[in-house]
Amino acid sequence: MRTIKQFLILALVALLAGNIATAIYQGSSDRKVGPTISCDEVTLEISATAMESELLQGITAHDPQDGDLTAQVMVASVSKLISNDTAKVTYLVFDSDDNMASYVRRIRYYDYRKPTFSVDPRLPLVYPNTAEVSVLDRVTAQDVVDGDISQQIRVSTLAATEDPEVFDITLQVTNTMGDTAWLKLPVQKLGADSGRPTVELKEYLLYAEKETSFDPLSYLSTVRLANGEQADMEAVKIEGEVDTSQVGTYRVTYSYHDNGSIGKAILTVVVL
Repeated sequence: MRTIKQFLILALVALLAGNIATAIYQGSSDRKVGPTISCDEVTLEISATAMESELLQGITAHDPQDGDLTAQVMVASVSKLISNDTAKVTYLVFDSDDNMASYVRRIRYYDYRKPTFSVDPRLPLVYPNTAEVSVLDRVTAQDVVDGDISQQIRVSTLAATEDPEVFDITLQVTNTMGDTAWLKLPVQKLGADSGRPTVELKEYLLYAEKETSFDPLSYLSTVRLANGEQADMEAVKIEGEVDTSQVGTYRVTYSYHDNGSIGKAILTVVVL
């Protein structure tokens, strides 16, 4: 028969075992509680050229065991645009037990704009009628996020217009944000005419901000006769209206007539 002392010893052992088991379970349970990420701004206003460190503005992280993990938060990914200037950023953080937390918030690029194209003014899109048209050596594309994306340009085939010497091409380029820009440009294919004067512009493609002034004459560079002499630039005929109060793409045609021959140049204006 067990004595009271033996019962007390057994009860004490059982109590200690229960406490140890509870502690072990509690510790295991705590380790299953992962970190949390929070931020003080639902949408972050940021430049399209911001560094990754700037995307972490306002982000904090905390873990029950490890404490403050803000310095360990990383940018996992930036989505493609979900609207004209808005994307989503996904953040990740791990605690010392490899528990992970994620957080998603929106960012708005306050200076974002679609990719733009450029035409080398030294190489306008003017070709002899017998020449093959290749514009990729004369056209480039720039993007505020990716920089030079000229290698991504895609060009459509020539499309006829009302002018038998002018054809349209459509340029297309897409940046890493998934945003695609299109632009229709005129291409001139000139027949043989030994008396044709040459009209040159300072620019053949212009991007203009809305509500800014536009003076078409300021983009005229020179007019040369077939013999190489300078012509009277005041005799150049300018056709085409540009309404900078309305977003859109416009064309201005500069033409010079000399003894039955016509020289012309075309300026494309994109109002943003």
